[in-house]
Amino acid sequence: MGAVHLAHDVLDAQLVDQAQEKIGRVDVLLLELEEGHPPRVATIVIGGSARAERVGGWFVALRRGLRVLLGRREEHVSRIQFDKVRRIGDTIELDVDEKSLESEHLERWLKEHFVCRIPGARGDQK
Repeated sequence: MGAVHLAHDVLDAQLVDQAQEKIGRVDVLLLELEEGHPPRVATIVIGGSARAERVGGWFVALRRGLRVLLGRREEHVSRIQFDKVRRIGDTIELDVDEKSLESEHLERWLKEHFVCRIPGARGDQK
């Protein structure tokens, strides 16, 4: 793997699992700091509060309000070790199964209720 620019090539990039299913986008990258060594990416975080923080203020408030209203305590955040990255290209291919991720429920709900309503989001040619 050549040079990777985290802000351009990784942050907000589309993630796909072992079966090439879209599982969300990179919301947060966690770095590991070790004395005497340069920082290294250790973890990809997707979903839940990480997603809300990336989108911004109104989404954070909306998410908090919905969690209180619905009485939900789950975060639906997935932390994926960076060593699970198979390839970085147009998408980031991971060696994980979508169903094993905590954020899977949230991602599926967002696809069904929001993303699929965007014209062309299903790959329709109109």
